Amino acid sequence: MIALLAAAALGVIPVHGVMVEMLPDRTAIVRTDAVPGMLTPEIRRYRLDPATPLRAGTNLDALLDPSTRPATLRETIAAAPFAPGLPDSGRAVPIEPGSPLPSADLVDQDGRIVRLDRAFRGRTVLLSFVFTRCPDRTLCPAISGKFAYLQQHLDAAHFALVEITLDPQYDSPAELRAYGARYGARSTSWALLAGTGSTIQHLLNAFRISSMRVSTSNFLHDDKLFIVGPSGSVAYVIDTAAWEPRALIAEARAVAGVRNNPFERFKLALIANVIAICGGSQLAGIAVLELTLFTLLTAVALAGLWLVARILWPKHS
Repeated sequence: MIALLAAAALGVIPVHGVMVEMLPDRTAIVRTDAVPGMLTPEIRRYRLDPATPLRAGTNLDALLDPSTRPATLRETIAAAPFAPGLPDSGRAVPIEPGSPLPSADLVDQDGRIVRLDRAFRGRTVLLSFVFTRCPDRTLCPAISGKFAYLQQHLDAAHFALVEITLDPQYDSPAELRAYGARYGARSTSWALLAGTGSTIQHLLNAFRISSMRVSTSNFLHDDKLFIVGPSGSVAYVIDTAAWEPRALIAEARAVAGVRNNPFERFKLALIANVIAICGGSQLAGIAVLELTLFTLLTAVALAGLWLVARILWPKHS
């Protein structure tokens, strides 16, 4: 009870559990798994909203609302435990440029329900997938570090930053709140979103994000970033975490329909295309890009010297 009261101050909590028994008053006894930083495993009586009957032994996902007495499990559905893997586009409509954001009920770092397809309408959204225990400083921590830069240079009234966890079994709203605090995330401009395993799996399928577990606390995963226009439709997809913040800002401003730096947008498109040509290798792509830029700059410099020499040579002859 003490844990549940403490959790109530943090808002709604995505949970996975097992139905123990449906009671005559249409409440239910449910065993819920641990939620890191929020709840220990426990068996309790809950309201169900909607009050859909489930057989004893059924695995379920729900959004736990601890503010009622008894606490309420909202959006309860039968669902197996989360299992990362390759995206299954047959279970979701794939997201491409021009596609609207999919419908999904998520929970932000402050415990508030966020309806992904509606919450950010009217703002340009920069959306990526991360997980808080990522050990590779060049991936999730690098993405979040660059999001911290974006937060300082984009107006929260017109732009929103969104990071969705791909580790729903560990990344509770409390864990995401602590993670965001390390980067100075402000909830008014930067949403870190948790969800039930079934919801996260639906989004990984829709956004075509592969996520392979390599240990109990580590995943190999795709590093796509999506720019979503104010209308709620995806406008631009970047298939690498190697994007440069100033270039991304320029593209986001273009999507928003405000003044932007075309040279920075060119750099963003160039690095994305080069990486695609290199088979998705970020290191190879960046190396090729740097070599290409060096070659172009060298050619321009030599051409400039040649023109200067043509101008100056007659004076000395």
